[in-house]
Amino acid sequence: MATLGGSTTAVALLNLRQDAGFLSTTAGALPFVATHPDVFLDLPLTFDDLSKTVDEIVTVPFVRNFIDCMCIFCGFPAKGAMTAHILYILERFFEESAAFSVPIGGTSQLGETLQRGLEKFGGKLQMNAHVQEIIVENGRATGVKLKNGNVIKARKAVVSNATPFNTVKMMPKKEDEPKALTKWRDDMGTLPRHGAISHLFLGVDATGLDLSHLEDPAHLIVQDWDRSMQDSQNLCSFFIPSLLDKTVCPEGKHVIHVYSSGGEPYEPWEKLTPGSEAYEAYKKERVECLFKAVERAIPDIRDRLEFSIIGSPLAHEAFLRRDRGTYGMAWAAGSSAPQAGLLGKFLPFPFPNLKTPVDGLLRCGDSCFPGIGTPSAAASGAIAANTMTHVDNHLQLLKEASKKDPLYKFLDPGIMGDIYRPLVQGFTPSAELRVERFAAGAGVAPVDYTALNAERDTASAE
Repeated sequence: MATLGGSTTAVALLNLRQDAGFLSTTAGALPFVATHPDVFLDLPLTFDDLSKTVDEIVTVPFVRNFIDCMCIFCGFPAKGAMTAHILYILERFFEESAAFSVPIGGTSQLGETLQRGLEKFGGKLQMNAHVQEIIVENGRATGVKLKNGNVIKARKAVVSNATPFNTVKMMPKKEDEPKALTKWRDDMGTLPRHGAISHLFLGVDATGLDLSHLEDPAHLIVQDWDRSMQDSQNLCSFFIPSLLDKTVCPEGKHVIHVYSSGGEPYEPWEKLTPGSEAYEAYKKERVECLFKAVERAIPDIRDRLEFSIIGSPLAHEAFLRRDRGTYGMAWAAGSSAPQAGLLGKFLPFPFPNLKTPVDGLLRCGDSCFPGIGTPSAAASGAIAANTMTHVDNHLQLLKEASKKDPLYKFLDPGIMGDIYRPLVQGFTPSAELRVERFAAGAGVAPVDYTALNAERDTASAE
């Protein structure tokens, strides 16, 4: 288990890309591989069902239940969870320096920081821009058509972070389309999916409230260890960020986020009309278990309540554009998912490929490797971005990031990355992601974005 866990930390997700350039960007892992040659033999197990490993070595019922509980963030208990996913979590969970972290100023700071970075490098974030259709011309994704009728043309590629179910709805079938595209659409649109999530957002009066008995701001509540961890009425979590950051709410108050596991059935909800009496009554009924979970820590929570919002699966669907409010794709580890690509032919890779049969169209999000959850979905976006750019740009980013803080030193591929670089430069990005003027030849020339950004800053200062 230690070797398997080490293999998940030897290569950072930020180093990954889906073309020949990965030989250079992941070369920093070679020392680990050289000292742990058995990692190659264990590679299939890394992507396999975790229960195949833990059922052999874990005999204490509570520990086994605890592993199931930790796995639920992947959408499955140990049976169905990818070994690499949970080992990546557990490898860090028990480090002495491990701690719950919250962005100072609230979760919105994550999005605002990303927006500043996007705009710093010439990007633009457009709000109220719901995509109606991904435009495909001559076998290549060339842009998107918005619901308001506007068309945005892609300079390099189109990347969809929507669920596979939503993505295929934005690609209407055409009579003369390639059979591979039809097969891909059928496979992606019929993948199994998890249920939805119920949320409870609370603002409470903290006058005289003693929470010193809470050692951590986040808690998992299991009602019954003999029931399924995927039962949304059995497992939930609550988080009190104001215990760590007092700026997220007024003085003398606390904010609490409570949410169920991703197993809330959608079918009863789809029969209801938002705003109706039946809908409001059902919302209160389904979150009663969430209130009871918080009452274990704050018995008089309802008396202290000043503000509350219930987030139903229908709200999940409407605001996050997630088909049927789903928590995400539910392909259990142990076999390769449809459209898993080349990797799926050799390993039990439980994710569809981020590449598609359409040139210039990539996917990212929680239906791609490494899976469900905000950190994993963000990592898939980074992998997609890395895949779109020249390996020289990617290597430069890794080297610069590794120098920002000693904590990030592991990102640097080192001298081995430079040795492999000339061997893979001409193959990055891969041919289907090159725009027309680079379709033939030795790949897209690298761009010194750091220099361009410095020039932009200088021009702004003047």
